[in-house]
Amino acid sequence: MSKDIWKGAWKFEIDRQDRPYLGYYDTRGKTVFRIGCGAHFEMDAVYPGEAPKQDHTKASITIANGKTQMDFAGFNYAGPESFPPDTTMFNQPDLGYPGLAEDKWRALENRLFDLLDSGQPLTISAEGKSYVLPPVALPRWRPRFQKIC
Repeated sequence: MSKDIWKGAWKFEIDRQDRPYLGYYDTRGKTVFRIGCGAHFEMDAVYPGEAPKQDHTKASITIANGKTQMDFAGFNYAGPESFPPDTTMFNQPDLGYPGLAEDKWRALENRLFDLLDSGQPLTISAEGKSYVLPPVALPRWRPRFQKIC
C-alpha cells in the first residue's frame, strides 16, 4: 500500500434494520473502511499490515488526519467477500471499550467523529504500512448517525 489516496467514495447508509453506516468503498464497491451501529458500535477496515496467521489475531490500527490521531485495538480476520481481494479485515467492537460508562463512551465516539469529520485526508496505518482515504465529504452524516445511535 502506498501514500496514494485509495480510489473510491464515501457513503452514508441506513440498512433495513435502521442501522446507520458510514463507509468508504473502492471503485468496485468493496469495503475499505466502515463504522456502524446496531447491537453495538462496530469498526471494520482494510488492515494495512501483514495478514494474520489465523483469524481473531490481536491487532491495532492508527487513524490520523494530520492534526490528531487515535489508536484502536481489535482483531484481524481474513478479508471477507465484501472487502477488496487479497486484503485482511481489521474489526473492533465498541471502540475497544464495551464496559465504558455511556458519557465517557460518547466522548470517545465524539473524538472519533471529530477525526473523521475534520475535512482532512485520513491515514490508516499499522506495522509501518499505511493507506490514505480522502476527506469525508458527506453533508449531515454525523447528526444522522448520532440521531439513531
